[in-house]
Parts: sequence; C-alpha cells; structure tokens
Amino acid sequence: MKKVILVLIGISILLGGTIFVLYKNNKESNEETVDIFKEKEEKKEEELPIEEKKKEVSTVIVDIKGNVNNPGVYEVENGKRVNDVINMAGGLTETADTSNINLAKIVTDEMTIVIYSKEEVLEKYKSEVCICDCPYITNDACINESSNEDNTSSLVNINTASIEELMTLQGLGEAKAKSIIEYRTKNGNFTSIDSIKEVSGIGEAIFEKIKDYITV
Repeated sequence: MKKVILVLIGISILLGGTIFVLYKNNKESNEETVDIFKEKEEKKEEELPIEEKKKEVSTVIVDIKGNVNNPGVYEVENGKRVNDVINMAGGLTETADTSNINLAKIVTDEMTIVIYSKEEVLEKYKSEVCICDCPYITNDACINESSNEDNTSSLVNINTASIEELMTLQGLGEAKAKSIIEYRTKNGNFTSIDSIKEVSGIGEAIFEKIKDYITV
C-alpha cells in the first residue's frame, strides 16, 4: 500500500512540475509578444513628429489684397500659383486689372499679392509713377520688367499658353487672350511672334509691349 502511495505522490510531483514549466514558458512567450507590439507603438510615436514636420513645411502663408472677392491671408500648398490663390480668394472682381500681375508665378511664404483696379493702373500710368514697387507696399506678384532674369524660361509661348498665362502679358486682358487661343485653334500655330498681329485686337502698339516677352 505504501508503495502505491509513493508512486502516486511521485506522479503528482511530476505532473505538477510539467504544468509549472509549461505555464512559465507560455507566460514568457506572451510577454515577448507584448514587447514586440510595444516596440512598434513606440516606434510609431517617434515617427509621428517627423510626419508632422513634413506637413508643416508643405504649406505657405500668402496675403492677397485688392480687387478680389475675399481678400485676406490664406494657407496654400507649396507649388501653387498666383492664379490659384486668386481662385481661393473668390476670384477677381469686375474692376480687377491683372495686366501687371504674373498669374503663373509660384507663391512663396509671406508673399504679398495686390490685385489693382483698372482705374488704379490707368492713373498710375498717367502719372508715370510706380505700379508695383512702391514705398508703402511691394507687390510680390507683379511682372518684373526691370530685371530680365531667367528670360528664356519666363517667355510666354503663344502657341501653348493658357488664357491665364497670356493675361500675364502687359495689355492683354481676358478677351484678347481668348482671341489668341481661338485664332491658333482655327488657323494652326503661329510661325513667328509677328504673326500674332493677325489676331483681331492685337495691333502694333500692343505688339511693341509684348514682343520681348513672347515666343513660339
């Protein structure tokens, strides 16, 4: 009888030891799994500020004034152009004159865009005073006529330019820009810059103003 009891006790001790070992191994395995997830979460938290920094530098702040429907300060994406900011500001008013504005210019941080009225531009021309670079405010969106930097790349191709790009040329409003596009659609590309004078409304006076800023 004693032998039977001893055998049972031995079996119980053996089973107890086996269960303890299995429990310990399973606990360690679970702890390792938790540590893996914890490391991933910590890594994700470390990477988050970098993503936030990327987001911060992907936009610029621009101030648009004058003859737009909703003037003010706007946050815009990098790579946007003056024309995009005008659209964000509700578009041009009926009195707006963009003959001196480079609508295709890429905006930069702290840029000031001033959209003048037709009356303002006319009065400044009559008085022969500055239009863009004035003592009180500098219009960063203006066409720079004094410095001809990067002249070749900044020329407007009259065979491919959009209405907005054509309107960046001095003296060309929306109506004349549309006429140029309609002419080349109907008659084919211009063969020389002089042939733009064949477009209705483009006379010698306007050609003299734009000839140094266009190409084919």
